[in-house]
Amino acid sequence: MNLREFIESKAEKNPSKPFLYFEKEVISYEAFDQKINQAANGFFELGTKKGDRVALMISNRPEFLYAWFGLAKIGAVMVPINTDFKEAEAGYIVNHSEAVGLIVNKEFLSIAQAIKKASLTLKWIACVDQLREDGAISFSQFFQIMDKTLKAISLKDEDLAQIIYTSGTTGFPKGVIHVQKDFTLTGEAFTLCAGVTPEDRLMAILPLFHVNAEYYSTMGALAGEASLILIPKFSASTFWDQAVLYGATEFNFIGAVGRILCARPEDEFRPEHKIRTAYGAPITPDVYEAFRQRFQVQNVIDGYGLTEVPRVSQNPIGGRVKMKSMGLPAKHPDPNLNFAEVKVVDEQGRELGAGETGELIVRSPVMMKGYFKDEGKTRETIRGGWVYTGDYVYKDEDGYLFFIDRKKDIIRRKGENISATEVELALMANENILEAAVLAVPSALGEDEVLACIVPKENQAISPEEVIDWCKEQMARFKVPRYVQFRSSLPKTPTQRIAKYILKQETNLIPSSYDLEAYKKRTGL
Repeated sequence: MNLREFIESKAEKNPSKPFLYFEKEVISYEAFDQKINQAANGFFELGTKKGDRVALMISNRPEFLYAWFGLAKIGAVMVPINTDFKEAEAGYIVNHSEAVGLIVNKEFLSIAQAIKKASLTLKWIACVDQLREDGAISFSQFFQIMDKTLKAISLKDEDLAQIIYTSGTTGFPKGVIHVQKDFTLTGEAFTLCAGVTPEDRLMAILPLFHVNAEYYSTMGALAGEASLILIPKFSASTFWDQAVLYGATEFNFIGAVGRILCARPEDEFRPEHKIRTAYGAPITPDVYEAFRQRFQVQNVIDGYGLTEVPRVSQNPIGGRVKMKSMGLPAKHPDPNLNFAEVKVVDEQGRELGAGETGELIVRSPVMMKGYFKDEGKTRETIRGGWVYTGDYVYKDEDGYLFFIDRKKDIIRRKGENISATEVELALMANENILEAAVLAVPSALGEDEVLACIVPKENQAISPEEVIDWCKEQMARFKVPRYVQFRSSLPKTPTQRIAKYILKQETNLIPSSYDLEAYKKRTGL
C-alpha cells in the first residue's frame, strides 16, 4: 500500500482519535491528514512534481511529519538531513540528491541560503518558523491558506519515497533509496515486533531524520492505529517526567541512551509511568535487568535493523529472550508475506552452519532499491537479491543471531581478529566505567594496536592499571588494549551513538593515552 492510501485509511477509521502529541498540542488523525494535504497543496503551488527531491533539515516537530507525508502524497521524495550537519555536509546531500527544495528550521536558514547560492538544482527554500527574512517561503503559511483536501494523484507502492543518507564514515555519504511500501510494511511489522495496539502511545525520543523514529515510532503508531508522542530532543533528566505527562506506553532507544538512563539519579525515576515496552539495540544484560527490575518495564526487546533494511530481527515479544542476541528474523502480521530472510555466509558467499561466524545477508520486501547515483556500490551491496550488511554475526542452533562486529570495526592484531564491540562490552561491564570506545590504531610492527577511550562513571575513580587488569581477567591477552585514554565524554551522533569516526580523526590519540608497553618497559614487567 502506498503512503497516501495508508494514511487516509487510518484517518477515515479514526477521525477524532489523537494521533500526535507535541508539547501542548494534541492533533487528531483527521487533523493530521488535513495538515498533510495542506503541505502537499503547498508543494504543488511551488511546482513540485512527482519524483522531485525535497530536503528536510528540521528538528523533531510536527512540520517534519507534514512535509514528509505531504511529499509522499504527491509522489515526491523526502531527503532528510542530520540537523547537526554544517554547510558543507548538508550541501553535499542537497547537491548529490539534486533537491529542488529545502525546508529548514529558522536556525538553519543561513546554511540553506548559502547552499542555494552554490546549487544548480535548488529552486526554493521554506522555513517552518514564522519569519520576515527575504529569500525563504513561510512553510507555516501553508496551513493558513492551502486547501485541506487533495486532488486524486496516481501513486504506486513502488514509487520512490525517500533518499536517506548514511553517516559517511568510510567516505562520502551514500543515498539509500526506499519506496512507499517500505514505510507501510515496516510499520506493520513493527506492530508485531513491539505488540502495538490502538491503546498505545509511542514516544519518539530519537530524531526524525533517523530510520528508527521514521519506520518504527511514526509508522508503527500509524500502522497500529495508536498515538505518537513527539519529543523535540532527548533529555535523560526529564525522560521519566515526559513519559508520565504523556502517558507513554512504548519507546525506542539505542544502546547509549539505555546506559545513560540507567546512570541517572534514582530520584528522577517516576514509578507511576505506564511504559510497557522498550525496543533498543544493542541491549547489554545490565541494562536489560535495570529496565526490567528497577524501571519495571515488562517487555525489553533487543533488535536489529539498518538503513538499507529497516526491520531485520528481534527477540520475540512474549517469547524466549536470549541475552546479547539480535533475536530471530522479523515477521509481518500477514503470515503469507515472507518478510525477513537471513543467512550467514563466508567470503565466498557460502552459507555457514550454527556457531560459525560470517557476514549477515538479508532479503526482504523492505530492502533498499540501491544507492542513489552509485551503481558500483549498489552492485557490491546487493548481490543475487540479497543485501550484504557488512556485519559479522553467527546463528545458534535455535536460529537466534548474535552480533560480532562491523567488518570495518574488526581489529587485526598479531595475526588475530579482535571485535571492537566485544572489548567495549567487556569494559562497560566494569562497575566504574560508563562508556567505552575501542579503536584500531597503527602499530610499529604493522597491523593494528588496540586503543580504548573510557568515560568513568560519575564520582568513580579507576586507573589505567586497573583497566588493564580488568581486561586481562575478561579476555584473551591479544585483545587487551595497549592504550587507555580517559575522557569526560565521547563524541556522539544525534541518535546518541558514539561517533568513532570523529575519534579516529584526532591526531593526538596515542600521545595522550596511557601506554601499557611503555609501562612494562619502565617497570620491567
